[in-house]
Amino acid sequence: MSAKNLQLLLETAYDTENPQVFEEGAANVYKKFEEAYKVFVQTGKPTDELNFRFERVRLAVGIALLKAYTRLADNETSIEALQVLQEAITAKNSKEIDKIVQKKIKVFDNLYHEIFVNEEREHILGLFEATLDASSKEELDELMIEGLELLTAIDFEHHAQQDDDDEPLDEDFLKSIQ
Repeated sequence: MSAKNLQLLLETAYDTENPQVFEEGAANVYKKFEEAYKVFVQTGKPTDELNFRFERVRLAVGIALLKAYTRLADNETSIEALQVLQEAITAKNSKEIDKIVQKKIKVFDNLYHEIFVNEEREHILGLFEATLDASSKEELDELMIEGLELLTAIDFEHHAQQDDDDEPLDEDFLKSIQ
C-alpha cells in the first residue's frame, strides 16, 4: 500500500502519471526500503542499506512536497531546493546524500522567507519539515498519506490562473495616478 501511496504522491505533485524521479520507479524504491526494513525487524540490527533506503523514500516524499510547493509558488528558491533534492536522489549511499544536501542547506532556509500569506504553501512546507524530521517507517507512511490528502485537495489550476492574472502594473500607469 505504501509503495502505491508514494507513487500517487509523486504523480499528484508532478501532475503526471509517470514522474521521472527514479529510474526504477517510486514503487520499486519503496519496495526495496520495505525489504531492508523486514531484515531489520528480523535481526533487530539497523544497516547502512536500511538507512540508505529510508533516506531515498524520505527524499521522494520531500521532492513530492517541494514540487507541489513549486507549482503553487513558482519562485527561484523553491526550484533551486527541488533541484538539490533531485541531485541527492542520485546518490549511491546515505553519506553522499548528506554531503549533497549539506552543501546547499542555505537554500532550504530561504524557502521559509518566501511563503507570504498562503495557508496551502505553509501546510506543504510544514509537511516538508516533518519529512526532514521523520525517523521511522510509520512516520513516513503517515506523511505520505497526509501529503496525498493535501495535494489532492489543492486546486493547482486555480492557482496557476491567479498567477497569470497577477500581471505587473505598468510603471507609466503608476506614475499617472500619483
